[in-house]
Amino acid sequence: MKVGIIGFYGKLGRANMEAVNRDKNSSIAFGVSRSASEEGDDHIGYKVYNHISSVKEECDGIIDFSNRNNISSVVEYSLDKKIPLVIGTTGLTEEDEALIERASKEIPILLSHNTGFGVNVLLDIVREACKLLKGFDIEIIEKHHNRKEDAPSGTSKMIFDSMKSANENLFSNFGRTGPDSKRQVDEVGFHSVRGGTIISDHDVIFAGEDEVITISHHAESDRSFANGALKALYYLRTKKNGLYDMKDVLANK
Repeated sequence: MKVGIIGFYGKLGRANMEAVNRDKNSSIAFGVSRSASEEGDDHIGYKVYNHISSVKEECDGIIDFSNRNNISSVVEYSLDKKIPLVIGTTGLTEEDEALIERASKEIPILLSHNTGFGVNVLLDIVREACKLLKGFDIEIIEKHHNRKEDAPSGTSKMIFDSMKSANENLFSNFGRTGPDSKRQVDEVGFHSVRGGTIISDHDVIFAGEDEVITISHHAESDRSFANGALKALYYLRTKKNGLYDMKDVLANK
């Protein structure tokens, strides 16, 4: 499988490159990064372009962990080539997600703010906890490196959406502050920490009377996201047009 990697020079782009290189059944077709030179950068066996519109090579699928500003061009390229697309980019707007959903009617697309298998299992765990721990207060604390642009994290939003599927009355409160900040019934507080080289930590706190349960996920490196993204691309190659997520990949294991 020949893979195009968008956001090639970013942390996750490099992790995706390494995942492809480790896999004996895949290879890199090309990279795309806004940090590449206008004429493109030569690597051993492939080229890294400044924009996807400059790409000349063919590929079997694309992995995009870049910036939301690239979404429209990446989706357009994938539609034109009729190839599957894995999107792990965070900070997407409702307009971006609507574009992706429309495109998925013509090509297979997997959209996930976190392609690690562990986090996607955690989503099921917190949903069940939400059903069982009625009356418990819920807080989400997410921690990431100091270069992350969006807050709260896409993963924390996934966690909230999973819990809300168990209790539709839940509502979010981002960064509680001010003199009148007493929590309300069914409120879920979001708290974002940005510092150093933290990869990705998420804690979901269920606080009840005289007891607290904390469900946590800690990423040791970006490899878990990259390995999951590559498995997701393999999965998409066997699927019809549609919009998929990592739960579909997990169910297929």
